[in-house]
Amino acid sequence: MKKGTLALFTLVALLILVLDRATKLLALQGTHERNYGLLFGLLASGEHRWLFVAIIIWVLFFFVYVLSMKDVRKSALLMFGLFLMMAGLVGNLLDRIFYGFVVDFIPLRDWTTFNLADISIAAGSVIVLWHIFRQKR
Repeated sequence: MKKGTLALFTLVALLILVLDRATKLLALQGTHERNYGLLFGLLASGEHRWLFVAIIIWVLFFFVYVLSMKDVRKSALLMFGLFLMMAGLVGNLLDRIFYGFVVDFIPLRDWTTFNLADISIAAGSVIVLWHIFRQKR
């Protein structure tokens, strides 16, 4: 991996986090949905808030551990995917801590509503899965 790659990935992740926070603050002034659950509103009763926070924090620590592994650091693509996932997780984690719910404001027809953090998590997941399947060949 090239020398400035880690700094670039960190900058991209921070930019995603800032854009996520800014768009959610704007959405709170207008139309938005409160997602008390997980993906697609699963477990949305709201009573699992701190359990979700604990799980997300654990996952973030796990990602930091994975990023410290030499084999992972050899793949810029894998690291980029993990950084995207971490940026999204932190964005939604901050919502859960500050508001008790995740601010979703981008509608996808009548199916679901999501936010920039969700896009970052999904994109990172696709990149990581693609990398894993590519390595197994």
